[in-house]
Amino acid sequence: MDTGGFNRTFRYYGVNWQEGAFEIHWRATEAFTTGQIEAIHGGAIATLLDNAMGWATNTVLQDDENFATADLQIQFVRAAKIGLLTAPASVVRRTRALAFCESEVRDDDGQLVARGSATCSIFKRR
Repeated sequence: MDTGGFNRTFRYYGVNWQEGAFEIHWRATEAFTTGQIEAIHGGAIATLLDNAMGWATNTVLQDDENFATADLQIQFVRAAKIGLLTAPASVVRRTRALAFCESEVRDDDGQLVARGSATCSIFKRR
């Protein structure tokens, strides 16, 4: 797993991956709360989901391919508290030009925090 960019800022870590699937864990800290209440900001949860689905997409690419998220849908179920959040993601279907993904975020207690889906556009590397 790449340690640059968001991965360095958030300190995500991959715990399980195989073709078509990737699971990220993240220890959410006070730095990612809304500042108004002790809940992790929804944008941080959306970023976690986007990264998990992106890494799942990465597992189905050929060496000469890359991707970008073309569509991201998030449903928030409950507030996420400071602590461990897990985000398993999978590629539901891959075509020549698209990968359709799904993921969910759960807290320390296994409670569903959010779920997401993404469509990733696949293109040749330049």
